[in-house]
Amino acid sequence: MRILYINSSVGWGGMEMHPLEVASALAARGHHIAFCVKKGTRMGTCRGSFGPVRHHDMPFFWYVDPATYVGLRKLVHGIKPDVIHVHHARDTWIALLMVGITRKKTLFVLTKHIASPEGKRKIDPLHSLLVRRLDALVAISAYMQKNILNVYPIEASKVPIIYYGIGSSAIGRPEMGRTLRKRLGVAHDQPLVGMVAQVTPDKRQDLFVRAAATVVRQIPSCTCIIAGGVVQQSYYTNVRMLISELGLTDAVRYVGFVEDVPSLMQALDIIVLPSKAEAFGLVLLEAMANGRPVVASDSGAAPEIVRDGSNGYLFRTGDADELAARLCDLLRDHDKRDRFGNEGKRMFEERFRLEREVAETTELYESLLARM
Repeated sequence: MRILYINSSVGWGGMEMHPLEVASALAARGHHIAFCVKKGTRMGTCRGSFGPVRHHDMPFFWYVDPATYVGLRKLVHGIKPDVIHVHHARDTWIALLMVGITRKKTLFVLTKHIASPEGKRKIDPLHSLLVRRLDALVAISAYMQKNILNVYPIEASKVPIIYYGIGSSAIGRPEMGRTLRKRLGVAHDQPLVGMVAQVTPDKRQDLFVRAAATVVRQIPSCTCIIAGGVVQQSYYTNVRMLISELGLTDAVRYVGFVEDVPSLMQALDIIVLPSKAEAFGLVLLEAMANGRPVVASDSGAAPEIVRDGSNGYLFRTGDADELAARLCDLLRDHDKRDRFGNEGKRMFEERFRLEREVAETTELYESLLARM
């Protein structure tokens, strides 16, 4: 198949990295993949890192702008894609012009990686036209499927769920984890708890810090780290101030964006995800692939990945005391950490491999093309 991916997002998180991984895996299967990105973004500068995927830079000044329209039209005319798959909702409008409003010569697929605010349905004429033309609006979790059906005037049969998957490259080597611990000045037998996420209010690094204050009082040897790029500077400043106010400057460290996430997972004893509501929570899979227990808020898609008391714990969203209690329970019980970690690894192998996601994506394309 000839497949064109479009993603003009300027960030560098799961929404940006993961479609590149899937595109690379599809290309490895023999499909011809072109990936259209916004010029000057991290996705645009990582060309060559994702196998035989052909990158194309476009300006993407706005939802629809003349320069991007002309460039994209030329690209589409040249490669004649069987599928145009959009990964950033704002790009659907220019993609709609590429596939045509009424004709059905090219599959038109959108994957929603971020939930829409609920309470107001998008039933205006433009969105109604969009969902009629879409062949599929892919949800990355049951939580996202429910959000899509609550917001868009679209029939459920056009909203399949395809969970993220990750490949073997996400599994780190234990010796690299030990090396990273040494670099951090953390002994091999010292408890190390980490949160890996972009620094934004929705991720709730502040909640992790408040829970860490309780954990460190009860288990003084514990060190906590926060890893992730800063998206909102004012929030980052507030988190740093909170760390100082609570007297945690030695116990809680911000280590910035970490490229080598597999080694970080190997270094950590427990991974925390206290977000308000994750559309998926890719870091949970990264932890599970490395045999690490997870503690996550009971909102969004996390309950679809974390089985409470099996591969980790869920806690009431926003409850720092319950998060602290869950962490202390695991830190005091090495056997339970091992048991949760082993179960998480088993679940990863069974449900969340990249190969499964790529197969389901291919099957979706083929089934839709067969109907045209």
